[in-house]
Amino acid sequence: MAIDCWTVLSSLLVGALLAAWQWWRQYSTRFARLGLPYEPPVPLLGNLLGAAFSRRSQHDIVVDLYNKFQPHAYGGLYGFAESMIMIRDPEIIRTITVKDFDHFTDHANFIESEKANPIQQRMLLVLKGKEWHDMRTTLSPAFTSMKMKNMFVLMTEIGQQMVDYLWKETAVYKVPSNKDDVLTLEMKDFFTRITNDVIATSAFGVKVDSLSDPENLFYSMGRELSTIRMMTAICYKLFPKLMLFLGIPFFSEKAMEYFRSVVSETIETREKQGIVRPDMLHLLMQARRGELTSEEGEKDGAATSNARRLTEHDVAAQAIIFFFAGFDTVSTVLTFCSYLLAEHEEVQRRLQQEVDDVMKKSGGQPSYEQVMGCQYLDMVISETLRMYTPLSAVDRQCVRPYRLPATDTCPAVELQPGDVIWIPVRAIHFDPKYYSQPERFDPERFNSERKHLIKPMTYLPFGYGPRICIGQRFALMEVKVLLLYFLSRFSFQMVSKTPVPLEIKPDSIFLAIKGGSWLGVRRRS
Repeated sequence: MAIDCWTVLSSLLVGALLAAWQWWRQYSTRFARLGLPYEPPVPLLGNLLGAAFSRRSQHDIVVDLYNKFQPHAYGGLYGFAESMIMIRDPEIIRTITVKDFDHFTDHANFIESEKANPIQQRMLLVLKGKEWHDMRTTLSPAFTSMKMKNMFVLMTEIGQQMVDYLWKETAVYKVPSNKDDVLTLEMKDFFTRITNDVIATSAFGVKVDSLSDPENLFYSMGRELSTIRMMTAICYKLFPKLMLFLGIPFFSEKAMEYFRSVVSETIETREKQGIVRPDMLHLLMQARRGELTSEEGEKDGAATSNARRLTEHDVAAQAIIFFFAGFDTVSTVLTFCSYLLAEHEEVQRRLQQEVDDVMKKSGGQPSYEQVMGCQYLDMVISETLRMYTPLSAVDRQCVRPYRLPATDTCPAVELQPGDVIWIPVRAIHFDPKYYSQPERFDPERFNSERKHLIKPMTYLPFGYGPRICIGQRFALMEVKVLLLYFLSRFSFQMVSKTPVPLEIKPDSIFLAIKGGSWLGVRRRS
């Protein structure tokens, strides 16, 4: 009997090994069979071995693969246990993201949404197909120019709050005697606190000051929500069902519940007391009632007839994903921009001249139109986003059979539903074919004379097509407001603690500076 049992177990083990071997052969030779260039994968980790063991950032790996596939229009890569096709040709990227968008409406699966937290299921980023389309249609009017203008005043209040705090902190450094005799700050932590306060007031209707009150609950919960360990992300990519079975959440359940309760309690209070405030939560409440419409003349809005009414989970989900995106992404852009300005003093001085002109004309209280009309500020931010876009790549998942066209360097490829493509944003931004001396910080690339010379589909910091980042207007307005207020009174400068040269941190899911983003902050004379 024991012999029979061992025989059965041995047979099962051999069968499992044979099945695994057969799967591996099919998986690892997929691109060879398609006739595409590819990088041989490592079992389970694919081409992301360096990222998994914190040796190289995913941003650098994407650039390396992109360069290895030159001059091919596309190549094959392996992201952990998933095979994907990297699209290198801008015209094919345009076709996929715009012309043939109906074949690529979804993002790749990351978490099995139907088994995830019910709020997580309803996030716009996770939704697919018609559900995504209906939600996007409902939310689009919340991000029109007029709605952004209404929230502008909330951002300027945080900008002034930031300046007031720094003015007190730098009082002792009125006359710096050397380059380190200034207020030294870790800029990512600094800007994360400010963007937290912007999101708190403009999305949740909560007033906090995370600089003066560094341990406030809203900021603490925000940090917990946005802290995603590399190993957790890898395990969700490799074993999503197991992670859900074990009850290991991707986002902190405690933080999710906190923000859900803030949304629920705020809505209840506003409805009972008739409170109206020009923030995102008010717009989501309007959408919940089916009352959110675009302003007359706005082309990016949506008609109420095409929208859906939001549930309480829908409202909480969009507020939370709005927080998650704004909390880290905007602070990342501000962090890298501050480093670049400190490194290039001539750019910082020229930008401050523009800022001074705006502040003088406005009496220290610039309008929405004045801030958004700052051309050099826009050029500096655009160049920062080119060099340090927060996402190294964006993905699309095929939802209908599709044929990638044959090119001079690649055969035609038949894609099936479920196949994933990667658009290597950072690598395209650093391709010398599109940007001369791409490693050089040069805001003049985006001046009025040269901006139109940038090849279409080679500048993609927010993605492109119908699934372009819905909050890009809000994010750009926030960056501009905060930089303008800061530079009107202070300057960034390099100190001995500043890491030189700038390198990408390899052990972080999000874009960050290796060694910390330490800079000096000094009052302007």
